[in-house]
Amino acid sequence: MKRGFVRTLWGEYREEKSFLRRRKMDLDIKWAQTNPLDVEYVTFTFGEDNHKALNDKGIKNTLVDKRPVVWDMDKQQFRHKIEAFKLGMEVFDEMVFLDWDCQPFRSVPENFWEVLGRKESLQAILRMYKRRKATWRRSDQRKIPCASFVYINDKNVPKKLIEKWEELNKPWSEEVVMCRYMEDVMGGWKGVDEYWERFEPDFFVLEEGFVYPKELLATKEHCFRHFNEQSVRRNLLEHKRKK
Repeated sequence: MKRGFVRTLWGEYREEKSFLRRRKMDLDIKWAQTNPLDVEYVTFTFGEDNHKALNDKGIKNTLVDKRPVVWDMDKQQFRHKIEAFKLGMEVFDEMVFLDWDCQPFRSVPENFWEVLGRKESLQAILRMYKRRKATWRRSDQRKIPCASFVYINDKNVPKKLIEKWEELNKPWSEEVVMCRYMEDVMGGWKGVDEYWERFEPDFFVLEEGFVYPKELLATKEHCFRHFNEQSVRRNLLEHKRKK
């Protein structure tokens, strides 16, 4: 059983709103390189300049496409991430996709993969957004999966996500596509309790947007955390002071 972590990089340095994420990724990558607990990972890169930039930082990566943008940045930006899911599952039998701002803050336990394998073949924590995302539901419309930490153990899952993306044929995010796929697996939205039992992974916690009570979240063996931009900058400043 081949298991591993996956990251990806796409985009260009442009001032349009949909491109600003690329500069944020540089900050997160810098933080990842200073984190002594960061895990080994495979990186899939879009764009020759991005490929070179990571090589220059000492980060091994695979150039997926010479173009830094393959899907429209305004409407289909996160299709790049689903492509990374597909490529990751061509390398691994089990994988966890990590955003650059998703970092370990303690060592990954020995039973990490065993525990994740107890639930569904696609897992991502449920997040509460400020605005409605799942507008087709009658309830819980602000609650959808967060794609910062995504576990997959079935090679057919990325293919099905791509099919769902194309079926919807709208400017959805990768998180909405994952949500629709999970609801297909459930036979419709069954509420947050069933989501917890089937799709909520252990080991990862957000800094904000909690759905579940803190007492329940505390039962997880957290070792990964999403760090917002303020936290990343604070951690980098602290690292600089210690040097």
